[in-house]
Order: sequence, then structure tokens, then C-alpha cells
Amino acid sequence: MNYSLCSISFRHELVSFNDLVHFACEKGFAGIELWGIHARALSCNPKHEVSRLLDKMEARGVRISMVSDYIDLFAEDDQTSAVLERGNSLFSLAQTFRTNKLRIFAGNQSSDVASPRVWERCVTRLQELAQLASENGVYLVLETHPNTLADTLSSTLRLLNEAAHSHIRVNLDFLHIWELGSDPLYAYRALKGWTINYHLKNISGRDKLGVFAPDNVYSPSGDRNGLTALSEGVIDYTPIIEQLDRDNSTYTAAIEWFGDQPFRYLEKELAWLIKHELQRDVSI
Repeated sequence: MNYSLCSISFRHELVSFNDLVHFACEKGFAGIELWGIHARALSCNPKHEVSRLLDKMEARGVRISMVSDYIDLFAEDDQTSAVLERGNSLFSLAQTFRTNKLRIFAGNQSSDVASPRVWERCVTRLQELAQLASENGVYLVLETHPNTLADTLSSTLRLLNEAAHSHIRVNLDFLHIWELGSDPLYAYRALKGWTINYHLKNISGRDKLGVFAPDNVYSPSGDRNGLTALSEGVIDYTPIIEQLDRDNSTYTAAIEWFGDQPFRYLEKELAWLIKHELQRDVSI
């Protein structure tokens, strides 16, 4: 399996990118999902330095699996050129880091309260951006996430079908799709044809989901109570991982951790996933 770590897990840590690469290589990660803020900071270095860094990573079996950033899909019509310009900039950033995946959110409003005009604008923007993405050899990846138009299974399918572009794909976050009422395995099967990446994280209880609110996640002093290991939370990841193993022997999944001690947590979680995979191989 191809497991990645998310550089956003180190948003409050004093850690160099070289340290992340060394850790990923040493522990057996296949990739690093690069947060856009980190990608832009690294791209300020001369291009030959970035290229040399990527060469060293790839020689050790680690690649940039995806760049994760944000585009305002709900901006007013007179801001269309600015939106497309940002899209082009992010597609170029993805190319710089040799990945064909750019993750964004489908706006910043829940699907159940979005007006028909908001839906229409979002679909149009996605079509325009997806066309630019295709011209750059990049996939525009929508994450299933609360307070976006891809917050539920039905709304995600609606968005995909209305935008109807071959370069629009899905980053299926199992916790968030469960949070909004869908069975993770059912959602997996329904979105399988579009999904190009998976996010893995867990929570101790539904009453703790507020820990993932953006204002809390990005705050250095935010509440981390409720964050827990994949094997210990309310979502049973065993059947999910088994299904992924059966269907996608080379799928890409990122372990997403927003709590303290990310090095310790990520090492533990990758070890659990690999052990689970080896146990299944022995039992077959």
C-alpha cells in the first residue's frame, strides 16, 4: 500500500522539510502530502534546489503524493479571472513538486443551505478549473468535508455529476463522510470510480467532532481532546482497510493527524496499518 504523511500535521512544530523526508524514508512512508503553505515556502528556493531535493526523495522511494490547498469557488463573477489565476498558480505548484493531484475544498458553505445560484457558480468554476487542470496534467481533487458542497455522499455525487469533467476526482475522508451520516464503506463503493486519494483519521466520539473545526485545528492552543488512533476510535477501520487492500493494492492514503507529538503518532499508525496488511497476506 502507498501510505503518506500529511505535512499539515507539523503546522505547529519546528521541523524542517529535510527532517520530514528523513522520517518518511526511515519509517516506510511512500509519500508526503504537502500542505500548500509549506509547498509555497519551499518553492521560494531556487528551482534547482527543489529539484535536487525531490530527486533525493524519489531515490529513497518517497514522493509528494498530493498538494493540498484552497480556492474560493464561491467568489463573485467579477472575481473569475482571479480564481482561475490562482488555479493556474496551484497547478504549476503541483507540477513543481511532481504530483498530478491538487486537493481543494468545494466552497465554504454546507450543501443543505447553498442556494441554486451558489451551486451553479461552484459547478461552473469547477468545470473551468478542471479544464485548466487537464491542460496542466493535474487532477482537481475535491475533499469530502463539512461545510462544503461535498459534505454528504449525495451532495458529492451531485457535484461530480453536474460538473462532469474527467479531471475532477475525490479525496475521500472516511471520518467526515461518516460525520455527515454515511456508512464509510457504502460511500467508498459509491465514490470509488472518482476517488484518487483517501484520508485516514479517527475520533473517540461524535461529541468530539468539533475538534476538527478549522478555527480549532489551526490554533496552536486549540483543543485536541478526542483525537485518537485509527484502531481506537468510533470508526472501525479494519473492514475499510481490508476492502481497500482487496480492491486497490496500490491505492494512496494519507494518515491525517492534528494532535500533539506527530512523529510518534504517525510512526505508530503506519506500523499498525502495515501489520494489518501483513496479517491479511498471511491469512490468504
